[in-house]
Amino acid sequence: RVAAPPPRAAAKGGGLETGARDDVVSVSLESVLNFRDLASAGGSIAPGRVFRTATPGNASEADAAIVLNDLGVKRLLDLRSEDEFEADPGPLQSAFPEIISFTRNVDGVDDPLLRKYGKEAYDAYLRRQSDAAFLDGIDDATRAGALVRYHAPLLEYERYYLAIYDRLTAVEKVKAAVFTAQAFLYDDTNQKELFVGKVNAGGLPLLNEVMVDGSGPEIRAALKVIAKSTAAAPTAFYCKAGKDRTGLVAALTLHCAGLSEDEITEDYHKSEGTGKAALGGGRIERGVNIDYSRFYGSPKAVMEGVLAYVKTNHGSVDGYLDSIGFDASDREALREALCD
Repeated sequence: RVAAPPPRAAAKGGGLETGARDDVVSVSLESVLNFRDLASAGGSIAPGRVFRTATPGNASEADAAIVLNDLGVKRLLDLRSEDEFEADPGPLQSAFPEIISFTRNVDGVDDPLLRKYGKEAYDAYLRRQSDAAFLDGIDDATRAGALVRYHAPLLEYERYYLAIYDRLTAVEKVKAAVFTAQAFLYDDTNQKELFVGKVNAGGLPLLNEVMVDGSGPEIRAALKVIAKSTAAAPTAFYCKAGKDRTGLVAALTLHCAGLSEDEITEDYHKSEGTGKAALGGGRIERGVNIDYSRFYGSPKAVMEGVLAYVKTNHGSVDGYLDSIGFDASDREALREALCD
């Protein structure tokens, strides 16, 4: 195990203190919400390897100094969509000039490989193609010791609303077809009301289910980045509020590190006091009446529901990870990176 760095004074409003676990430093930043060492969740995770947080786009100069100098973070992992990026990235994100993005290979819908081998094999092929460049970028940056911001968006506009469509009833799908035609011709009010009604009714549970079902390649990419964390090159990963997209990736990471479901749920619940809604403020929300009261907080019941949903549909959390291509050897590599 690597000992946590000693507590050290910082600028007013932020700093480091020994946390509830005596080998884990509690990090207090003056302008960044929800920042904590993943080791605070328990288990045998080495402190100082991986941190979870809300967006560091609002970081002050003092915050940046703590994260870069005191904690030695060398890699950021941004789980937001590109349309959520701040116009001014701030002093912390600006210290990571290179962005390596995970992008699905969506070329060649009529590719002969699709016709020859079928959708499942073709999807696996596209995943490998997307992964190859991204993983090469991780390895190259790791070898060079570069400060890199990785980007693996878990909540893209098209995927989100396609997933909502898949959950419509047959009657609602007929309405959706009519309303889509209306939207194309003259007015998208009915279309928005139909879809936003589903979004609001589903709240945080649906949001997480949509990510589980539709963002497997991005989740796999995020876990691959985290698995490259070391004592010398820690990683900080984040979304907007640092609770749901970040919470899902944290939950799967903690599972691979051997933590119990109770410990995973408790770690998610620590984000309860952020006062921020889960949605990121990007294209998903523009021009629609989102009921934000449905997206605040991080109740234990939400993470309990996510884990139950995964097990119902995949048999186990490991079964889900297998289905997205993060197999037993990947899980062991991640465990070793965090715990050994």
